[in-house]
Amino acid sequence: MTDYNLPQEILKFKGIFDMDLLYRSMRDWLTRRGYYFEEPVYKNKPNPMGGVEDEITWNCWRKETDYMKFWINVFIHTQEFNTIEVIKDGKKKKMNKARLAIYFNAKVETDYQHRWDKTPFLIWLNNIYEKYIIKPEMDNIYTDKLYYYVLKLHNIAKECLGMEAKGSEYEDVW
Repeated sequence: MTDYNLPQEILKFKGIFDMDLLYRSMRDWLTRRGYYFEEPVYKNKPNPMGGVEDEITWNCWRKETDYMKFWINVFIHTQEFNTIEVIKDGKKKKMNKARLAIYFNAKVETDYQHRWDKTPFLIWLNNIYEKYIIKPEMDNIYTDKLYYYVLKLHNIAKECLGMEAKGSEYEDVW
C-alpha cells in the first residue's frame, strides 16, 4: 500500500463572508462527486482576542478504482469569528467576520483493500506492479485528476468568499 501525496493548497482570507454558504457549497460539491464525507473534528472555543475560534477537519474519500482510493482532507481554521449584520441588496443579512485559513491536502491511496499485503510474494508482486506497470498512469492520470479536483474545490471556496470571478480555468479538466 502506497500513498501518493499531492502538494498542499492553502487559502487565507480576512474579512466578511457567509460561513454557512462556504460550508454548504464545499460539502455539496464533494458529495455530488461521490465522496464519502466524514467530519471527525469540529472545535469551537472562545478566543482571548475576541470572537470565537473554530477548527473543522474533513476527511473525504472516494473509490476511484478497485485498486485506488482518492482522499481529500480539508482543515478549516477561523479566528476572531463574529456574527454581524450587513445590508446587502437593501436587506439585512447575517454574515460572519473572521480570519480564515483553509488547508487542502490530497493523496491517492493504492491497495486500500489490502489484497496485496498478505504474503511476502504478493508484497513483492505489488511493488513490481506499482514501480513498473502502473507508475505512468499514476503520475500522469490519477494524481493529476485528483489535483484538479482539489483546485476546483479551492475555486469553489474562493467564489464563496468573493475572492475571484465566477468560473475557473480548470473547469473543463476532468
